[in-house]
Amino acid sequence: MTTRSTIAAHGGRAARLLVLLLAIATGWPSGARAADATASLADPLAPPDLSSPGATLNTFIAEMEAAVRSYYEGNLGAMHAHAGRAFATLERTIAGGEASFVEMADKSLMLLEVLARVTLPPPDDMPDAAQVAENGLQAWTIPGTELRIASQSDDTGLATGFLFTEDTVQRIPAFYRVIQHLPAKGELRRYQGIVERFRRGPGFAAPAVVTSLVQSLPGQWFILIGELPIWKWTALATTLLLAIATYVLGFRLAVRLERRPAETGHRARWAGVARSVLALVLAVVAHFLLLYIIGITGLSAAVVGVLLTIVGHLAVAWLIFQLLNIAADFVIRVRELGVASLDTQLVRLVFHLASVLLGLYVLVHMADRLGVPVTPMLAGLGVGGLAVALAVRPTLENVVAGFVLFADKPVKVGEFCLFGDKMGTVEAVGLRSVRVRGIDRTLVSVPNAEFCQMQIVNFTRRDSILLQSSIGLRYETSADQLRLVLVRLRELLIRHPKIAIEPARVRFVGYGAFSLDLEIFAYVTTRDFNEFLAIQEDINLRIKDIVEGIGAGFAFPSQTLYLERSAGPDPRQSEAAGQTVERWRQENRLPFPNHEEQFRYELADTLDYPPRGSAAAKAAS
Repeated sequence: MTTRSTIAAHGGRAARLLVLLLAIATGWPSGARAADATASLADPLAPPDLSSPGATLNTFIAEMEAAVRSYYEGNLGAMHAHAGRAFATLERTIAGGEASFVEMADKSLMLLEVLARVTLPPPDDMPDAAQVAENGLQAWTIPGTELRIASQSDDTGLATGFLFTEDTVQRIPAFYRVIQHLPAKGELRRYQGIVERFRRGPGFAAPAVVTSLVQSLPGQWFILIGELPIWKWTALATTLLLAIATYVLGFRLAVRLERRPAETGHRARWAGVARSVLALVLAVVAHFLLLYIIGITGLSAAVVGVLLTIVGHLAVAWLIFQLLNIAADFVIRVRELGVASLDTQLVRLVFHLASVLLGLYVLVHMADRLGVPVTPMLAGLGVGGLAVALAVRPTLENVVAGFVLFADKPVKVGEFCLFGDKMGTVEAVGLRSVRVRGIDRTLVSVPNAEFCQMQIVNFTRRDSILLQSSIGLRYETSADQLRLVLVRLRELLIRHPKIAIEPARVRFVGYGAFSLDLEIFAYVTTRDFNEFLAIQEDINLRIKDIVEGIGAGFAFPSQTLYLERSAGPDPRQSEAAGQTVERWRQENRLPFPNHEEQFRYELADTLDYPPRGSAAAKAAS
């Protein structure tokens, strides 16, 4: 009697109850295989016996029997352990995870039913470890079948044991479809129909209320469509629709929160975090419900498992990106960094790089879970990354130069500087270029690599501004007027509150072509150039007042023509000068090209300086 007719005849009795009653009526495995199952239970850490084709076949059957019994006893931990040991006898490329566990459980049950319908040779006729060692056996095919068990080895060539070949594992569903209508044989006949019962019943972790609900369904709900009964298709569609509806509702609530005035700014980011968390939770819950509670199997389980795995990993990657963005904004806000400053750009870059790396790790983990070969992909990305790095070398140079600007910090946003032959106010320091607003209000963008090579004069960071100018007085100015002008100008610099006392000075520096030249040298204690211009203007006006108040005047380019009748040189003075030079010549003291050392020594420091009558001379005395 098939499972479908049994359910219909008994008004929808649970598949689990039928199998349990069948197991009690017929008894659990006996003989050698029962002993092997008991041994595997007694030694859970012992590796599966894969020493020969016969040992691999017996290990698979014993572990699957133990797994089925543990499942119907409600011991899910033991079921997972025994099923994992049974899976170890199969050569496969299926990735880990719950979806692959369900897929492998489905294939293993199909293989168990296939073995129940073929004629297995007696245990003594199966190749054992001694025969493998004696004959060098590398592969064995179960007589009358295409089920092949072959020796496997690791990358070093060391034999790891005999496994059902990957080709055999891939063809198990085809083998099952060919013989599923044949009667079972031998002691494995108790497992006839277990695949259909597995597919029709609820999942491994279904609670009692779900099991009771499934038991109460009419028989037509257990009709198989493809690999799943109608009730599982209905539960699958309902679960996915509820998950989608819940996410849409949560998305709309998050959008409303973002649009509230009180939630604008950085608070709106938390709505995006909530959406990511909601998507992740729904993916995990739907994954658990569909695989463990509802128990979908076959291709449907593989497709749903892949989709939910992708959704969950993408939600995690997006959640990481949003959380790190929030962390970057928090750091910028705490440190009170400017919106366009290099510090802000660097903080965002560091957090973006961290989010990208973590996101790539999540995607690599997802690919590993889906069975995608990650190592060749990473190798290809490495070669491709090198090619891309060579192609974008100028951009990388600018990025590296941006880090140099961050470390050296020659300029910051808002500072006025001179670079090359241009000057202006820095508006932004980015990872690729520096943008400067010129004096003519044009925006100049300079690549970071080029900007780092320039001589940069930062006017904003000076602690004071040099005031240095020259004024010329008319030659008609008397010596005492000149002295008084010097005194008054020095007093002006000393008294002015915006002039640093040291090293402020006013000096009579020389005789110009048409003026008596005075130099003013002082530091104005301000960083603002506009304020400096105002202070300079004030000082210039006061200088004019001082010069005009003393009765002197400013010189300007001019020529004065004097008409006089000159008496010529005084003959007496000329004769005295000649006599003096002749005396030096006769005494061998002619001071050309230099004075004698003794004379220079006697003459040194004999001039009254500071001049007699000056305040400095008084202080020195």
